[in-house]
Amino acid sequence: MVLLRLRCLLWGCLLSTVHPEPHITCGENQYVTNNHCCDMCQPGKKLVNDCTEFTTTECVSCKTGEFLDTWNRERHCHQHKYCDPNLGLKVQKEGTSDTDTTCRCDEGLHCTTNACESCTQHTPCPPGLGVKQVATGVSDTVCDPCPAGFFSNVSSALEKCHPWTRSPGSDKSPGGDPHHNGDSARCPAGVGLYQKGDQGARE
Repeated sequence: MVLLRLRCLLWGCLLSTVHPEPHITCGENQYVTNNHCCDMCQPGKKLVNDCTEFTTTECVSCKTGEFLDTWNRERHCHQHKYCDPNLGLKVQKEGTSDTDTTCRCDEGLHCTTNACESCTQHTPCPPGLGVKQVATGVSDTVCDPCPAGFFSNVSSALEKCHPWTRSPGSDKSPGGDPHHNGDSARCPAGVGLYQKGDQGARE
């Protein structure tokens, strides 16, 4: 009798090994717990209690200043981002229960990362370089060397290269290459250059 019981126990172990419990596959926005498929909490809500055979998943809304932006089974909501004015940040859009707060930089500054967690000054283009692309709140200034016939003699995050022109009444082309820093070009006798906006010609 004892031997029979041992044989039955052995066969029971083998059968349980060969025939495991079926794998549970849940639907979209569901999760498995205690051999049940429970519905996840929708964005803006957090999990309080898992579902059971007789009850559904229990969720509650995130509090003011908190959010969850995906279907989830989280027990805690995330805090909204703080736009620290000491870092040059200000609120671009207030967060909700299912979206985070977004920040932007003050005028003259741009974000240092995609998440915009801090800001830095726009880079000015030095003399000899002009602004190819003006900085935005999320990108820095793009500078480009002034081409022949153009100049920049200031350091600026806004100024483009300015063209040199011939003096009024001159029918000759100016010589030299004044495009780097705005210095007067070496011109043939009687021919002068002037910058747009200047009152007098340079010779």
